[in-house]
Amino acid sequence: MPLYEFHCPGCGPFDLHRQMRDAAAVAPCPACDRPAQRRYRVGVGGLDTGPLRDAGRADRARVDRARSGEPAVTGPPAGRRLPGRGPHRH
Repeated sequence: MPLYEFHCPGCGPFDLHRQMRDAAAVAPCPACDRPAQRRYRVGVGGLDTGPLRDAGRADRARVDRARSGEPAVTGPPAGRRLPGRGPHRH
């Protein structure tokens, strides 16, 4: 079963193993039984910013840059050829 992270406003973060069909956005805290919100972690292009709602302004800017359009470099490294280029041989 997948492991989901939740955050209780009184007790803090905790993890629960749940079936995917039972992965609701709210779960009772095992310590105090208060409703706890599920946290969503997002990884973008190798950036691990954790939950975006908890990320700082600089982290959000990095994620926005990673999601924006085409990459800055679209060819092989300067002075190097890509492998497999050249005459086709059988």
